[in-house]
Amino acid sequence: MGDVVSLSDYRAGRDLGHGALGRLDRAVQRLDPLVRARIDRLSPTIQRELVAIARAVSAGRPARAAERAERLAGILEHPAASG
Repeated sequence: MGDVVSLSDYRAGRDLGHGALGRLDRAVQRLDPLVRARIDRLSPTIQRELVAIARAVSAGRPARAAERAERLAGILEHPAASG
Protein backbone atom coordinates (compact mmCIF):
# COMPACT_ATOMS: atom_id res chain seq x y z
CA MET A 1 0.00 0.00 0.00
CA GLY A 2 0.99 3.59 -0.46
CA ASP A 3 1.60 6.30 2.09
CA VAL A 4 -0.85 9.04 2.98
CA VAL A 5 0.67 12.44 2.27
CA SER A 6 -0.48 15.52 4.09
CA LEU A 7 -0.65 18.34 1.56
CA SER A 8 -0.33 20.98 4.27
CA ASP A 9 2.91 19.34 5.52
CA TYR A 10 4.19 19.07 1.97
CA ARG A 11 3.42 22.73 1.25
CA ALA A 12 5.03 23.87 4.49
CA GLY A 13 8.21 21.96 3.69
CA ARG A 14 8.23 23.21 0.11
CA ASP A 15 7.81 26.83 1.22
CA LEU A 16 10.76 26.50 3.60
CA GLY A 17 12.93 25.34 0.73
CA HIS A 18 11.89 28.21 -1.50
CA GLY A 19 12.58 30.68 1.29
CA ALA A 20 16.04 29.25 1.81
CA LEU A 21 16.75 29.40 -1.93
CA GLY A 22 15.71 33.04 -2.05
CA ARG A 23 17.88 33.80 0.95
CA LEU A 24 20.79 31.97 -0.70
CA ASP A 25 20.27 33.88 -3.93
CA ARG A 26 20.36 37.23 -2.12
CA ALA A 27 23.48 36.21 -0.19
CA VAL A 28 25.26 35.14 -3.36
CA GLN A 29 24.31 38.42 -5.04
CA ARG A 30 26.06 40.23 -2.17
CA LEU A 31 29.00 37.86 -2.15
CA ASP A 32 29.73 37.68 -5.88
CA PRO A 33 31.11 41.22 -6.41
CA LEU A 34 33.08 41.01 -3.16
CA VAL A 35 34.82 37.82 -4.25
CA ARG A 36 35.38 39.04 -7.82
CA ALA A 37 37.04 42.22 -6.49
CA ARG A 38 39.70 40.16 -4.68
CA ILE A 39 39.82 37.02 -6.80
CA ASP A 40 43.63 37.18 -7.05
CA ARG A 41 44.11 37.53 -3.30
CA LEU A 42 41.59 35.24 -1.62
CA SER A 43 42.91 33.79 1.59
CA PRO A 44 42.81 30.03 2.14
CA THR A 45 40.13 30.61 4.78
CA ILE A 46 37.86 32.40 2.32
CA GLN A 47 38.52 29.72 -0.31
CA ARG A 48 37.56 26.99 2.18
CA GLU A 49 34.38 28.84 3.06
CA LEU A 50 33.43 29.15 -0.62
CA VAL A 51 33.96 25.40 -1.03
CA ALA A 52 31.82 24.75 2.06
CA ILE A 53 29.03 26.88 0.57
CA ALA A 54 29.21 24.94 -2.69
CA ARG A 55 29.12 21.64 -0.82
CA ALA A 56 26.07 22.71 1.17
CA VAL A 57 24.29 23.59 -2.07
CA SER A 58 25.29 20.25 -3.62
CA ALA A 59 24.05 18.41 -0.55
CA GLY A 60 20.64 20.05 -0.85
CA ARG A 61 21.06 22.26 2.21
CA PRO A 62 20.27 25.76 0.90
CA ALA A 63 19.57 27.17 4.36
CA ARG A 64 23.04 26.15 5.57
CA ALA A 65 24.62 27.49 2.37
CA ALA A 66 22.74 30.79 2.78
CA GLU A 67 23.88 31.10 6.38
CA ARG A 68 27.51 30.59 5.40
CA ALA A 69 27.26 32.92 2.38
CA GLU A 70 25.65 35.67 4.47
CA ARG A 71 28.34 35.37 7.11
CA LEU A 72 31.14 35.46 4.53
CA ALA A 73 29.60 38.45 2.75
CA GLY A 74 29.41 40.28 6.08
CA ILE A 75 33.06 39.58 6.73
CA LEU A 76 34.13 40.72 3.24
CA GLU A 77 31.99 43.87 3.43
CA HIS A 78 33.74 44.97 6.61
CA PRO A 79 36.21 47.84 5.98
CA ALA A 80 39.07 45.87 7.55
CA ALA A 81 38.68 43.16 4.90
CA SER A 82 39.47 45.54 2.02
CA GLY A 83 43.16 45.81 2.73
